[in-house]
Amino acid sequence: MNLDFQQILTQIVGFLILLWLLRRYAWGPLLLLMDTRRSDIVSQFGAIQKGNEEIAGLKQMYAEKIADIENQAKLKIQDAVIQGERQAKQIAEEARLAAQGILEKAREDIQQEVAAARIMLRNEVALLAVSAAEQVIRKELDTEQDRTLVLQYLDEIKGFK
Repeated sequence: MNLDFQQILTQIVGFLILLWLLRRYAWGPLLLLMDTRRSDIVSQFGAIQKGNEEIAGLKQMYAEKIADIENQAKLKIQDAVIQGERQAKQIAEEARLAAQGILEKAREDIQQEVAAARIMLRNEVALLAVSAAEQVIRKELDTEQDRTLVLQYLDEIKGFK
């Protein structure tokens, strides 16, 4: 085996010089660049995480607002239903009162008509009685005096009062 020590030594010295040059001019800037990139990535991850937390907070806030809006909508719907029921009751009560008023007016009208019919019937009965008495006696009597007598007689009868 023939080993050339000079060649080995030259390669070792060349390798060490290359190593020193790389360390001096390449590794420093490369490591600095990698550290800068690593810190940028870490800060970006921090910003992303902070953004995700803000998004989660906003999502929670909007969910609460939506729930609050839904609750308010339900309350407004319930209020509208209650108000509608109240108005329906009021309308029904007004209709009942109007019907009761119409019925009362009809009763009063009927009573007035019955009273007028009784008076008319009484007068007609008085006239018939006077006519019948006149025909029986066959002479003409004083109609007004006879009518008064018949009316007094009818007043005594309880059915025609």
